[in-house]
Amino acid sequence: MGKAISLLRPPQPPREGARESGMELRKRPRPRLLDPDFVSSPPPELLRRRARKQAPAKRPRDAAEAARWPPPLKRARCTGRGVGSPVVRLYPVMCIRQVAPLPPRPSRRVSYSRPLHPFNWYEPDMWTEVAKHLDGYDLVYLSLTCRWFHRLLADDSIWRYAFRRDLCIPTVVPLPPRSLHCSWRVLYAAAFDDSHAYSFRQPEKHLDWVRIGGFMLDSPYALLTSKLPVRGWLPTDPEAVRIAIGRYGACVLDNARPGIWIADLHLVRCPVCNLRNCEGTMLVLDARHSELFLEESYMDGTWEYEDLGEHFTDEEADAATGAIFSFKHMACSCTAWVLDAKSWIGRRGDLRPRACLATGAVAVNTNLQPNDGLLLKFQAMRDTNRDGQIVCLRMTQQLI
Repeated sequence: MGKAISLLRPPQPPREGARESGMELRKRPRPRLLDPDFVSSPPPELLRRRARKQAPAKRPRDAAEAARWPPPLKRARCTGRGVGSPVVRLYPVMCIRQVAPLPPRPSRRVSYSRPLHPFNWYEPDMWTEVAKHLDGYDLVYLSLTCRWFHRLLADDSIWRYAFRRDLCIPTVVPLPPRSLHCSWRVLYAAAFDDSHAYSFRQPEKHLDWVRIGGFMLDSPYALLTSKLPVRGWLPTDPEAVRIAIGRYGACVLDNARPGIWIADLHLVRCPVCNLRNCEGTMLVLDARHSELFLEESYMDGTWEYEDLGEHFTDEEADAATGAIFSFKHMACSCTAWVLDAKSWIGRRGDLRPRACLATGAVAVNTNLQPNDGLLLKFQAMRDTNRDGQIVCLRMTQQLI
């Protein structure tokens, strides 16, 4: 007997318009067979990430601290899109996070007094030390980067250090009082702007120049000499200056302006003739007060050089020497090295000029070619507005 079971149902009343029939045999409808490989699978449930455990917030101690304490941020739910049927189409899972807006990011600029990190990039003491290793041009470029550096490098102590360093003046030497109360930045610009004494007077005679450095005049007494070592006694009377220059080639001036002086060595054309093809040249040792180029009377040509005297040597000279000393530092150990000319002058065949610089003295020496003599000229420029103080000295060496 088969597993199929037939059902006999009693005869039903005939319907209108239908033929009468007896009992009929019918089968139970068999359930529809489905292929499991083609059944649409329901979308898988999305895996929810567990929320991270946040550290419990510290309880504020008082009401004032509770007001400053920010409320905790709530994490937003992750809303995603489902995965389609593997038969019809398959979409990759896409999860779009909707995060609450973040608080405003703090500025990277650190306050001047309250650093946010253990290492503060804007530390004044650190950058002041860095500025000691920069020259004037680098200091100017650094001050143009931002307002903070502009405010920091406006300090006069940085420019004073750079001024003394570039002029080879030791920092242990105390500076004399300045007559003009101007900033050290202005003094640095006036000293290192590539200008010299011949830039404003007789520029057509000038050929070349070199910066020697700076020295100090602590007192109004200055010694000028064309011979080393220096003669033991010299007259200090102002009326005897011309006589002392003509006889000894040296003199003592008693009205020089104290302060920092800048020494330059110039090579100029022969002043005897005005021919452009003349090969005659002469060396000039020019020493000026550091504030000279800030004087209006000098820039407009009111102040002029005056001749103090001439010293003539009518026999062949092996070398030409010129030196300026601070009379107060004549007994110092640093000046003794300048007075010992054999320790720093060049050899006999070396014709290059040599210079020696100390705290209170400057000297130059040049070995000469065969000649018939040497003429030395001493000149000075006085400040007619301040009791005739000497603000510039010049010693000229000319071959005959």
